[in-house]
Amino acid sequence: MVAAVGLITATPASAQFGGLSKMLGKSGGEQALSGDEADLFLDQATKSTKNVMIAAAILAQAVTNAKDLTARKAYVDALTNAQGIKEIDAHRAEFSSDLDTLNSNKDLAGTVTVAMQGATAKQRAQIGLAVVNLAIGIARNVDLAGKAPQVVSGFSRNPMLLTRAGQFKTAASLVGLQAKGLTGVVGSMPKLIAATKVKAPADPKASEPTAIAL
Repeated sequence: MVAAVGLITATPASAQFGGLSKMLGKSGGEQALSGDEADLFLDQATKSTKNVMIAAAILAQAVTNAKDLTARKAYVDALTNAQGIKEIDAHRAEFSSDLDTLNSNKDLAGTVTVAMQGATAKQRAQIGLAVVNLAIGIARNVDLAGKAPQVVSGFSRNPMLLTRAGQFKTAASLVGLQAKGLTGVVGSMPKLIAATKVKAPADPKASEPTAIAL
């Protein structure tokens, strides 16, 4: 998992996504995107963004006040029940704030370690799940960030998809926000895993995040 997380900063985008056109069956994004391809990207972006936003919220609360994780319950519930990318995007401001909280912490793993010491067993488990889910989200964002330009370019060539332009642009924007906003967290991820004593999935891209109930 650490190796997959490292791809975001260690591997050039051209190398990461060289097989994208072949996978999509397109050439350089010059052809129209099919409805199935568009739906797949939108579904993946929606689920992954929801997961990352929830995980970031819990982790941000943990470094702020781990003894009161339930302070984010209403927000987490709203994201869990959100239907579609536009409802998720309505929480962009909170998400950006959580990313700022995480990135501004100079010793994120150290802060989490201290937080875990004063937390209950249930809270420690919730924080641990948030770390694993965030790692899964970071790994998946590598693929999504690579697909986004192709999708935005390709849907404009399919008249049947033009009425959904807002959805695709919103999804691509949220994917980009994650790619930029999680850069600082990537470097802390190995230490975060150690601090929370969680078992990292062998293949985070192929793993499903675990729902976290506050």
